[in-house]
Amino acid sequence: MINVEAPLPEDLFAALPGEDAVMGHDIAVNCDRWQDALSARGLPLLQGVLAGQGVTKVSRADVFGLGSREITPSNAFQLLYYSLAWGLGRRAPRLHQRLNALAAHQDRAEELLVDAWQAVRNGESAQNVYGVLNSIRGAGRIPWFGPAFSTKFLYFAQGQETPPRYLILDQVVARNLSDVWRDAPKTAWFPDTYARYCAVASSWAEQATERLDGARKVRADEIEFVLFKRRWGAVGLDRG
Repeated sequence: MINVEAPLPEDLFAALPGEDAVMGHDIAVNCDRWQDALSARGLPLLQGVLAGQGVTKVSRADVFGLGSREITPSNAFQLLYYSLAWGLGRRAPRLHQRLNALAAHQDRAEELLVDAWQAVRNGESAQNVYGVLNSIRGAGRIPWFGPAFSTKFLYFAQGQETPPRYLILDQVVARNLSDVWRDAPKTAWFPDTYARYCAVASSWAEQATERLDGARKVRADEIEFVLFKRRWGAVGLDRG
């Protein structure tokens, strides 16, 4: 169980990068591979920068821009693709299996993605928004789109207008929370566990803001950002 009362670790405070570094965090994506894979399965095609050719980079700010759009089925698929592409990186491991599952459950996936996005837009609790895409046992409701990727979708679905409340949780972040979360599961989390993670990250952001004496407001995703890099020191790690 995550200790939500834990104080902000000193190493995380020292490593806080600022909002610009978080928003500029970009990942290389092979556009051609994505376009070929989507077209072969009859899935909605990519729009925007990923509809180009060759390898390009997608930043958090780019994906947040999609999260600010009108909630429609078409936009939901674009937000999913960009969240996945940013998370998987250039190698895009098991992309074909993921897209096979999406094509086989396209109507159900569309419904779930729109519902989850609307729950985010409505400001529902972290536990509730997570529960739209994951079962009470932490299994993804869309095959091959499990908790780690669903939290990326929820994170980016918040858009650019408000500081993030729903944060990315993947196996790297979970592993690097070991000092406040002993024996943390690495691949699936119950909805209340996800809510506690978001709560402790938000608490740490508030503590950091106080320690900076009002010089700036620390965003909760700065905590996630430094947790991902904690004891790894690798900017280019995939987020899958």
